[in-house]
Amino acid sequence: MAVVKSNAYGFGAPQIARTALYAGADQLAVARFSEARVLREAGITAPVLVFGMVTPPEVDEAIAQGVTLTLHSFETAELFAQRAHTAGKQVRVHLKVDTGFGRLGVLPEEVIDLARACHALGGITVEGIYSHLAMADEAPDHLVTRQQIERFSGVLDSLQAAGLRPRWAHLGNSAAAFGLPAARFDMVRVGTALLGMKPFYFQPFPAELQRVISWKAQVASCRQLPAGWGVSYGHEYVTAGSEWIATLPVGYGDGFRRLPGNQVLIDGQRAPVVGRVCNDMCMVWLPHAVPAGTEVVLIGRQGSEEITTDELIDRWHTSQADIVSSINPRVPRVYSSMERSG
Repeated sequence: MAVVKSNAYGFGAPQIARTALYAGADQLAVARFSEARVLREAGITAPVLVFGMVTPPEVDEAIAQGVTLTLHSFETAELFAQRAHTAGKQVRVHLKVDTGFGRLGVLPEEVIDLARACHALGGITVEGIYSHLAMADEAPDHLVTRQQIERFSGVLDSLQAAGLRPRWAHLGNSAAAFGLPAARFDMVRVGTALLGMKPFYFQPFPAELQRVISWKAQVASCRQLPAGWGVSYGHEYVTAGSEWIATLPVGYGDGFRRLPGNQVLIDGQRAPVVGRVCNDMCMVWLPHAVPAGTEVVLIGRQGSEEITTDELIDRWHTSQADIVSSINPRVPRVYSSMERSG
């Protein structure tokens, strides 16, 4: 199951979904129904699971579009059944069990009753059941991870004994897909690893993955400023002498964080960002002048130097998914070497 939520973490959901399906993914997943609608409008007919809550009108549309929904509570079961009966069709669902994440889902001891409620209410086709790991990318052998796997396995055993086990049982995210065989069950949900980001924070980048993102800009202006000249809001940076300062048309409004220590690549060399990052621009110090239009790399390789999302995790104190998901849609996406299918 290729997870393409949040516009495929900012990469572009239809494009990434088509590539994943071409490469062998069987199903897709998104967080909200509006994201599933985008995929259907793009002509993608593969099974799509919506992780989050849905409104009654969205349930109606999901039934019509053949989109699979998450059934995470008894109230949700009643809503789904009512809308299905009104439409005269079945609503496809995956049950959500909370094995230790504290978000959506019924507790393990409630799953049997929920599955039976679905059968009693009618109009609901239970195609799968899933849960979500809280600590898999932190440490594969973490006690919490083992507990969650045990709880999920126990739920499946109970459903099997009652004759209620769905076809698809899935627990594993990207980290579990790579490093936790016990969490794979019938299917794994791969999101960030599908996009060339390492599944474990504590391990080096795996040889079997390839980085796929480059974030680039162009120099808008390069000027020699005199000594004592303030740069950007608050004049946190003041030139010590005559300095070459380049202005880039990228800022925190694009997802380039307003934090100290930022660097970019220009002419294959690291260049420090100086002064506060603005909404739409930022300034960098250069040892010499460069022409307007010179390529700037914010994420990616230039020459022998490279800035990776791994590096930005430490600099921006956040996750890889947060970094790439926060790149504003106004930044154009350009795709290369991608196979596409419906």
